[in-house]
Amino acid sequence: MTKVLNAMGIVPDFYSYRFRLTHEDIAAHYGSAIQCNFITIPEARRPFEWNITKFNFDINAHLQGYDLIINSNNTSLGLDPTLNILSYVHYPRKARLMQKPTLKRLFDVGRDPFMLNTFRYRRHRRVSSNDLQVANSAFTAQRFEQHYDHKVEHILYPPVDIDFKEGKKLPNRIVSLGRFSPNKRQLEQVKMMANLPRYELYLIGFKNDANYFNQCAAAIASLGLTNVHLVADASEKERNDLLTSATFFIHSLREEPFGITTVQGIGAGCMPIVHNSGGQREVVPYAELRYESEADIPELVQKLEKSEQIADLRTALKAHVRSYSSEAFRDQFKSLLEQKLPAS
Repeated sequence: MTKVLNAMGIVPDFYSYRFRLTHEDIAAHYGSAIQCNFITIPEARRPFEWNITKFNFDINAHLQGYDLIINSNNTSLGLDPTLNILSYVHYPRKARLMQKPTLKRLFDVGRDPFMLNTFRYRRHRRVSSNDLQVANSAFTAQRFEQHYDHKVEHILYPPVDIDFKEGKKLPNRIVSLGRFSPNKRQLEQVKMMANLPRYELYLIGFKNDANYFNQCAAAIASLGLTNVHLVADASEKERNDLLTSATFFIHSLREEPFGITTVQGIGAGCMPIVHNSGGQREVVPYAELRYESEADIPELVQKLEKSEQIADLRTALKAHVRSYSSEAFRDQFKSLLEQKLPAS
């Protein structure tokens, strides 16, 4: 987004309670510099959910006079409705809070004690006519429309450039990519490998949840599995080597809003096997590559291995994910900016 703004002669201001990145970090990680200003505002340390909407309220005093506000907070609750806003929604925060509320959340002091924000969201059904809602997938748009009296007119898929060198495929190699976390369901993937003894599974991800990582390691040991490998905090080269050598890629998150790692797996020439939910239906538009339960995966892998269509599916998928390129993102985002920015 900032590259597009810079190309238009705009240097944006980034507001946040705090920043972990510097311009040097960005240049080192992304290989190019951007022009922007980082501005922090005083933070009142509150429970997580309260802080999200408190930020929107706090920021209003700083935003007066800007031509356009780009909101990436996944909620417009608390923002001044007179502001000119473009909201890029990765998944509506209200939908996240409304999922399966249980009594124990009433006492969730760390996130939303007494469900205060949950109750506020129940009453939040409208967004300002000045606030253009843009979703990162049709699934996210549909979830937004479930909770708001508002039609999402624009889908802007995240940019995922595919630049993998073709490698020799190992027919029995399976890769899963994502931080170690219960909702990524690596533990279920470990257990299913007892039914795939001829295959090797490589679980690649950041080890930011050490307890869950250790649970996965303990399950491998207790089941006596020698065909599951945990690859924590892999380098880019190690990740790419495993992706380009694998035949299958598995993604198990339920209701994934989009699925950048699946696009990467497809770009590396893997055959994706994904859960039949969320934005994964858009990234993988072939029902024969989606499943309902991890218990279905062993049979699906073995069926695909024997399929005469696997080469055609791989070619069609690689063509399909080209629509998620940075170039496509930049063109669409610039069009949205031109629609929202005042004429000069």
